[in-house]
Amino acid sequence: MAAADRPDAPAIVAGDRTITYATLDRAANAMAGMILGAGLEGAGVAFWGERDPATIAAMWGACRAGSTAVPVDPRLPPAEAMRLTRDAGVRGLFPVPEGGIDALLDRRVPDAIPAWGPPHPGARLVVFTSGSEGTHKGVILTGDTIAASVDGSQDRLGNGPDDAWLCVLPLFHVGGLSILWRQAHQGAPVVLADRFEPAVIGDLLGRVGFASLVPTMLKRVVASGRVAGTATVLVGGGPADPSLLRAAIESGVRALQTYGMTETASQITTVAPGDEETDLGTAGRPIAGAEVRATAEGRIEVRGRMVSPGYLGDEPREPGSWFTTGDLGSIDDQGRLTVLGRADAMIVTGGENVHPAQVERVLRSHPGVVEARVFGLPDDEWGRRLVAEIVLDGATSAEVRAWAEPRLTPAQLPKEWRPVEAVQGKLE
Repeated sequence: MAAADRPDAPAIVAGDRTITYATLDRAANAMAGMILGAGLEGAGVAFWGERDPATIAAMWGACRAGSTAVPVDPRLPPAEAMRLTRDAGVRGLFPVPEGGIDALLDRRVPDAIPAWGPPHPGARLVVFTSGSEGTHKGVILTGDTIAASVDGSQDRLGNGPDDAWLCVLPLFHVGGLSILWRQAHQGAPVVLADRFEPAVIGDLLGRVGFASLVPTMLKRVVASGRVAGTATVLVGGGPADPSLLRAAIESGVRALQTYGMTETASQITTVAPGDEETDLGTAGRPIAGAEVRATAEGRIEVRGRMVSPGYLGDEPREPGSWFTTGDLGSIDDQGRLTVLGRADAMIVTGGENVHPAQVERVLRSHPGVVEARVFGLPDDEWGRRLVAEIVLDGATSAEVRAWAEPRLTPAQLPKEWRPVEAVQGKLE
């Protein structure tokens, strides 16, 4: 649709090269032709999710051929990659060819490539979760799922055809793939960064309208001191500290916390542009077409057309039913979601539930705390006692404890404080 409406508009900007929607459309046709010529219509077709224009053409081409597009993490061990693709019914693998997208463009495109407009009912994507629960699960996304996600996102953000979107996230995760879907819907360009370099990304924020970063990336970009322009940055992939968001806002960007997952085709709640100050610390309200609630136990549940119909190998989810996530959260009287952390990370101490991420967020807001990690250890008296590892800068652990005491409940206040040089399991 974008190629028909805006054929000469830039679809991909990769380094010094700009690829128009007409060119991307032709490359997608070539990919579809390869699939149909090999008799793989309706079968699973995998491709390595590298940030390369050929990967984008492969994703669109596989869907155009009515196949199941299966992006795969190129860093996976071969045995795990084989297991995942076998489970997804993959019968063909498309590697990024030598010559990239030009190798596709050099192929002859069959005359009878179907001109299907989205959402094509036969097309699906299988996107694997990141394995936060120990295993990678194949999430089924349909054209209708993606269309609902894109519509809700655009309604919340107001992005248009002239807004470039920076993509430095992997194209085997929904965070990166959703940028492709949103931008094609608007006929707008995707700016592909081949690698993450904080200073380079900071400079690029002055040349794009939107970007998607995880909190660790945003922290490094802000620390580089090279943030340029006033791009709108969606911050997802995990709870973001309010102090980090505030620092980003003060550096000039519009940092909007967002919450979503593979099962919702990316975002399902997002802070609205203009509300980044008033909604600081929350993940905002549900996007159009989505509903979010918290159970009595604090488990986040979602529903809407953008929610996946199910996992590979499982019974299909009942349409319109609530999907129970693996996250804990709360919703305030204004409908804003605050994510507390993973349900399986909750610590029971002295008979009370404590969410480590909530305590970590408070500790990191102390000006003398660089990083913090909170965890539980077996304890005869408490069942599990709370331990805080903290990286300090100009403060003592006793000062941080005294500062934190009125800001935490007695159950949340760590029983043991460990000053460390670096926090295990945290990216610098």
